[in-house]
Amino acid sequence: MTKILSCAPQWDILEKFYTVFDKGRKCGCVEQWHKEMPKSRLEQELFITKIHTEFLNDRREKLNKDFRWTFTNMKKLITIDQRIRELNNEISHTFNNIKKDIAGLVAQNHKWYKKYELEAEICPANNWSIAGEHEYISDLLFWYANWDSINILANTNEDNHENHKAYNIPACKQMMLIDKFVEDGVTWELDTLLYDTDASLYSFWDIVRFRPKQFEVRYKLNF
Repeated sequence: MTKILSCAPQWDILEKFYTVFDKGRKCGCVEQWHKEMPKSRLEQELFITKIHTEFLNDRREKLNKDFRWTFTNMKKLITIDQRIRELNNEISHTFNNIKKDIAGLVAQNHKWYKKYELEAEICPANNWSIAGEHEYISDLLFWYANWDSINILANTNEDNHENHKAYNIPACKQMMLIDKFVEDGVTWELDTLLYDTDASLYSFWDIVRFRPKQFEVRYKLNF
């Protein structure tokens, strides 16, 4: 991941994590990062990005290794998936309603409404904290995520004009443990959050702590 986020590392949090990570194999890395910190501003930003990315990857590795696929955790994943499906259904209804409204305006000779495009995407809402997690880590996970890859932009100029359906993919990996996903597939957004490390460094444990209302739809209407 190449996004630059130059907020200062919170060294105490990093040191606490690496003291126990992988039996202390990298316990001296934080001290080494201090020594290697460049002097110039741009080089510092790039180096801090490297530190944060390495930390989030290591954190994800540890939490996913320790994660337990309990009934409760699997149910939480289903709940997040259902929320994403609901929002996709909302997009479809909105597209159809806008189509009717625009048709009515065009029928009243408001011809400038004839050519329009409505865009919609499922996005994180303003409050993107993770329950029980330090704000610093929640912020890092949010800002380093590639939301353009996670979210599928829907618009009314798609091949299936004015129609929108959730993009579901077959269950794979641990999702095969959940009958609901084996039967109905998994929404693209949830699968990407779970498994695409180029787009998301959230761990399984982070995602089951999401609240469904942390996802919302944002629209943009162009004429």
